[in-house]
Amino acid sequence: MKLFYEWGTKQLQKHGEELCGDNVAIARHADYVTLALSDGLGSGVKANILSILTTRIAMHLMENELSLGEVVETLGKTLPVCDIRKLAYSTFAIGQFFRDGHARVVEFDTPSLILLRRRKSLPVIYEEREIGGKNIHESELQLKIGDWIVFVSDGVVNAGIGGLYPLGWGLDQVVRFLEQHCHPDLSAQELADKLGQAVWDLYCNRPGDDVSVAVIKARRKLTATVLTGPPVDRNADKTLVSRFAQRRGFLAVCGGTTAKIVARHLGGKALEVDLATMKPDVPPSARIEGVDLTTEGILTLTQANNLLNSGANKETVKFQTDGASALVRLCLEVDHVHFIVGMGVNPAHQNPDLPGQLGIKLAVVREIAEKLRKRGKEVTIETV
Repeated sequence: MKLFYEWGTKQLQKHGEELCGDNVAIARHADYVTLALSDGLGSGVKANILSILTTRIAMHLMENELSLGEVVETLGKTLPVCDIRKLAYSTFAIGQFFRDGHARVVEFDTPSLILLRRRKSLPVIYEEREIGGKNIHESELQLKIGDWIVFVSDGVVNAGIGGLYPLGWGLDQVVRFLEQHCHPDLSAQELADKLGQAVWDLYCNRPGDDVSVAVIKARRKLTATVLTGPPVDRNADKTLVSRFAQRRGFLAVCGGTTAKIVARHLGGKALEVDLATMKPDVPPSARIEGVDLTTEGILTLTQANNLLNSGANKETVKFQTDGASALVRLCLEVDHVHFIVGMGVNPAHQNPDLPGQLGIKLAVVREIAEKLRKRGKEVTIETV
């Protein structure tokens, strides 16, 4: 089974500084995810610039399909060394995580990555190599669904130094904390936030170093299919509904006529309208057995688009019961949304400007898709 990688990050700047001297960059590609975490020497503006430079160079080179070895070699030749301390101006961890579960990570002078499986840490075998004059730790991993990979900067390991932990929290204590808190139902962002809060507390709200946490969670991809509008060929109704019903993940229907078609071809399922979900600007939703969400069509889609445009997120729509909020919530809770847009004449409409109406519906779906993509969602659109 192909893995899907979800990530979350948390950063804290050193007390008294306006900028964090660490930088984290993560990007999704067709078949893999890339990560780069860098800790700039010192703190403040200079460290911030150097860490950003490091991650941007690393990400740019990986996007151009250079091997990790070539990336590290280029960084070694590019990044300066402090003449006084004889230390690299920035340290880094770089990783590639492929959908088949294979992962490669190279680390230079950073705390070791933490691999968790079934709430227990697993040993990570490293190979030491010298690349570009730098002593690099390189590891190969084979990940499974439910695994967590956590990267931290020195600021996490040193938390509590001189206080509760005279020598700092230490990597072993960080691992124990993660083992206790990496519940399968948590998101990657929630685990990153929990670790960040623990570090903040250990520093007594005054971090003595820049702090960075990057969490990657390997899991199944969550998908949703949204069907709106009847197909051009009315004889294709049964085939379309059958194909729709067999798709994996959550299923949503937008449109009264479309809902009737789906209910009829799902063995004559009842279509029950829920008037309690009606709002002045959103028609009521309905229920069809076997379908996760059933709403009205163009008005609901338009309002969902407006909600996304106004910055709606999972929290702001969490307790809203109207169809538009429910559609936004569904789209934000999954990783991939597939829209099936029927371009047939809707018998419920008697408007002579119907071709324009169809164009508006497709345009709204495309706008929703673009907004979802900007939030990191994969979106595909199919017309029938």
